[in-house]
Amino acid sequence: MGGTGKTTLAEAVFHHISNGFQSCYFLANVRESDEHGRLFQLRQEFLSTIMEDENLNISTPTIGAGFLKDRLSRKMVLIVCDDVSNSSQLEFLFKGINQLCPGSRVIVTTRNKQVLIQNDIDLIYEMEKLDEDESFQLFCQRAFRSNYPTAYRLELSKMVLSVADGNPLAIKVVGSSLYGKDKTYQESTVKKLKQVPNPDIHKLLICSFDALDCEEKDIFLDIACFFKGENRDYVTRIMDACYASAHSGIENLIDRSLIYVSQNQIAMHDLLQQMGWNVVCKESPLEPKRRSRLWISNDIYDVLIENTGAKTLKSMLLDMSRISELELKPEAFVKMRKLKFLKFYHSCGTNSKILLPHGLLSLPDELRYLCWEGYPLKTLPTKFHPRNLVELDMSYSHVEKLWEGKQDLVNLKVMTLNHSRNLVKIADLSSATNLETMNLVNCTKLLELPSSLQHLEKLTHLNLRMCENLRFLPSLYKATSLTTLILSDCSILCSFPEVSSNLKELDLEGTAIEQVPSSMESLSRLVLLSMEDCVRLNNFPTAICSLRSLEVFSLNGSLKITTFPEISGNITELNLGGTAIEEVPSSIECFSNLRILNLGCCRRLKGVSTSIHKLKSLKTFYLEDCSRLEIFPEILDTMERLRYLELSGTALKELSPSMENLIGLEELRLNNCENLACLPDNFYKLKSLQFLCLYGCSNLVTWPDNLFSAIGGASLTEMQRDLHRLSSLENLDLTGSNLENLPKSIKQLPRLKQLILRKCKRLKSLPELPPSLKHLDAHDCTSLEEISSIKKLFEQAVLCKDRPYGFLEWIFSNCFQLDQKAVRNARTPKLQMLFGHMVTLLKDYHQEFPKINKVITCVPGSEIPEWFDFKSSGYSINIQLPSEWYYNSSKNFPTFVVSTVVSFPDYSGDREILIRCECRLKSRNGDCHDLSCSFLTWTKRIPGSELIGSDHLFLLYKTCFCDDDAEDRWFVETQASNKRMYNEAWFKFYPLVINVDGSQNTCCEVKHCGVHISFAKEEAELQPSKRFKYQS
Repeated sequence: MGGTGKTTLAEAVFHHISNGFQSCYFLANVRESDEHGRLFQLRQEFLSTIMEDENLNISTPTIGAGFLKDRLSRKMVLIVCDDVSNSSQLEFLFKGINQLCPGSRVIVTTRNKQVLIQNDIDLIYEMEKLDEDESFQLFCQRAFRSNYPTAYRLELSKMVLSVADGNPLAIKVVGSSLYGKDKTYQESTVKKLKQVPNPDIHKLLICSFDALDCEEKDIFLDIACFFKGENRDYVTRIMDACYASAHSGIENLIDRSLIYVSQNQIAMHDLLQQMGWNVVCKESPLEPKRRSRLWISNDIYDVLIENTGAKTLKSMLLDMSRISELELKPEAFVKMRKLKFLKFYHSCGTNSKILLPHGLLSLPDELRYLCWEGYPLKTLPTKFHPRNLVELDMSYSHVEKLWEGKQDLVNLKVMTLNHSRNLVKIADLSSATNLETMNLVNCTKLLELPSSLQHLEKLTHLNLRMCENLRFLPSLYKATSLTTLILSDCSILCSFPEVSSNLKELDLEGTAIEQVPSSMESLSRLVLLSMEDCVRLNNFPTAICSLRSLEVFSLNGSLKITTFPEISGNITELNLGGTAIEEVPSSIECFSNLRILNLGCCRRLKGVSTSIHKLKSLKTFYLEDCSRLEIFPEILDTMERLRYLELSGTALKELSPSMENLIGLEELRLNNCENLACLPDNFYKLKSLQFLCLYGCSNLVTWPDNLFSAIGGASLTEMQRDLHRLSSLENLDLTGSNLENLPKSIKQLPRLKQLILRKCKRLKSLPELPPSLKHLDAHDCTSLEEISSIKKLFEQAVLCKDRPYGFLEWIFSNCFQLDQKAVRNARTPKLQMLFGHMVTLLKDYHQEFPKINKVITCVPGSEIPEWFDFKSSGYSINIQLPSEWYYNSSKNFPTFVVSTVVSFPDYSGDREILIRCECRLKSRNGDCHDLSCSFLTWTKRIPGSELIGSDHLFLLYKTCFCDDDAEDRWFVETQASNKRMYNEAWFKFYPLVINVDGSQNTCCEVKHCGVHISFAKEEAELQPSKRFKYQS
């Protein structure tokens, strides 16, 4: 139930412990964000905050998964997901984030316990109602602002609390409604509460609503029906145009605990929202057309298609994604004379489903807010007079111009016409004296803006991004309130805009500007300037030197820039990637606040000044693909804050021993540094290093005697000792190295989780590996013969009681030297001892120590191992369940270990493979129960379009043989005792290839499949049992 304090408790815990984490984020109202189509936006904001990157943009959850995984696996984070209603929401928010840094915490609040169970959350706290003392304290704080227990307060609270029954929200709301009132009012209110026949919370809360004045009631109902979860400033702006005392009304609702503000969003408890809905529905229980507010899609559909809207209607909110196409008559809105709020939007998609085949006669002149995404006509109705309009949003519309002639727009504050690709002209705006924000993104046919724009003294934000036919701007010098001007990708805009000196953000990315005028030096308040991809920009604008407030400056891709800019020392982010700069001068030491320096793809860059060490605030330094950079500068002093250094694709021959001064460095990339010949002997002193990648360093022939960690692409044949010195290392990538053996000291890496050995074609064996290892990818290690060390690694994982492993994955695709007889013959020791020992441990311990919930193993092979209980050719197998199924004393549901042989005739190595297993349990009387389980066996880590050389054998295990389906998990976890009613099981296996765009195909084929049933504490038997029968 709602109102029990889940969110309040989560917020308290969040604020209490957040100082102990590197990054924190509170994802509020997840369910509501999902219902309103805002889950993607919530994910973007969440990731941007956690990654400390305001410009982070991952448009598709599956894209960027490796980037997210790498970063978040090294950062201790605190994440709260509030009000999650189903597992798919968590899956979407955390897509690609299957591994967090040790010590990270994720807290989830939900009304449905199954959401927690389905996501393997073990520590579950169920909210209890407040006890008598807690209820009394909360009531007194709200009603009297004191905990002092007078006789009167005790008596009054006793009557209220007997009805509230320990519900914190009910106590808080009723208590707030009594504060400051005289005894007569308080006693009459409580007497009214006592007259409620049953302690129904909704009836109890209506008492607080009844205490509001008429305007406050309207504001409350507007928020309940339309504005819950919206930005406070936006809500206040609309309300101010509708009500005389909107600001004080909102404040009063907050004081009465009927609404609250969270992260500057208007929030309301679900119980109160439901109460508000009930109030509106009771206005006309059987005829929605006579209500004051409509927000239910079916009700609105009926009202519009029947043209029955009444003059009582004030607000209408329609998600067009939830209806079929609807043709409106021209007079559809004629009767709705009091309509103030009209919003037609899409929670998904952009195609308008409201058609106007015969045009539209009018819209109500009382409209304060008009949002009609995909509006189908060329203009707004001629009989519509928008003098009361405060906000206009016609995104994705078909308008060519909004209206003919001049309109009275004195109340208009926000105009949004984004993606209106037929828009040619903006009418005269001289009357829009209160206009603050204007958004015209991707209006590709827009040729010009009205000259009246310069007289809009309250205009603060103007966004013209992707207006690709816009050549000129009117002077904006008199628009003195303008702080943000966005002109990115206005690709034929060639003149620098004339703007007010109050401008703070100017984005000119992708424009055709060739020169920056000297007048730019007057922009004394400019904080952000982007001139990325200004390919015609001839030289560095010297006027920028005078911009003392500038903090972020970007010239990425401006190919003609040859000199390093002399700019303000207040700069915090400098992006010069892809320019023609040849050196970084010593004057860079003046940038004492610089946190991000990007010089990537500066292919003429030859040197970086040694004064770089004086940048004490620097956290991120990009130098990738600077193909002429042969020497990295000496680091003459410690740089404590530098966390990320990207040197891939440079011409470096060596690294200086002074690198040890990068004491805070967590990630170092040296991929494809083909000239790099050695690493310094003191490299192991980088104690904070978590990710080190050197694949493709083909000339790296010598290594320090005391360093194992020089990894990837090396030509040497053996690595050295003392690996344990890099105690923070979590990800080790040796792709393409010429190593023949790994040192035994690798087992001393205490935090190593991922070991990548792809294409190490000389590697012959694996030593003992650290128990922290979860993922091993040895794809295309064609000389690999011995992997018996995996046996001990798996044993450590199963028997470890104090560390949650989650999943284990070992990939040996294209490792053709692994003994194939070991796959086919249970009497040979190698893979039999690996797979067989795995199954034995799983059957003995999978119920007692469920620290491992999934295992995925892949090797070349064309047959199912002999010791599998049931085997069949093809993709399916039908089995008679063994006697243990009926007579095993354990109350736990048995687990299945499954195996498949998959062929890859049309597979290329840049796609994920998911093997889906479906199981149907059958009883003698014909009853069935279906289970399904999916295994993502290969992620997109195999480079290029490489083919898989032969059939491969997969061994797959999952503790609870089901996915996140609530019914399946409930069946497995709670109905194990009913397993005896089933005597037959039918398994089917489907390999699905997931393409980059998320689509799926079946270019792989299951040639053989097998099933092994494990019962808890059964004696280990690896030989095939004679008492089982199977049917293929």
